[in-house]
Amino acid sequence: MDRIIGGKYKLGRKIGSGSFGEIYLATHVDTFEIVAVKIENRRAKHPQLFYEAKLYNILHGGSGIPNIKWCGIDGEDNALVLDLLGPSLEDLFVYCSCKFSLKTVLMLADQMVMGN
Repeated sequence: MDRIIGGKYKLGRKIGSGSFGEIYLATHVDTFEIVAVKIENRRAKHPQLFYEAKLYNILHGGSGIPNIKWCGIDGEDNALVLDLLGPSLEDLFVYCSCKFSLKTVLMLADQMVMGN
């Protein structure tokens, strides 16, 4: 049976994991918008997802900051539904055979320093 998060988002395939949980693709059941869903067990020793949601709210509107679509408790898990952003910097680095050109490094440095 398909899992629905927050009553609106049909969970899809797992796209990542970290020390605090797992990340899945999901689709809004009415609009078919594709989003990212972070899930952590509610019984985690040090739950972090709601703190992460608070941080996203503080940084809302900033470049590269996803919008929160839904955040709450779903069954045995805490869940955070976010805009699906593009590939991570690590994904791009691996795609480029773990080598960035000088131009790419300088462009990244400029974005990091200038905040664009």
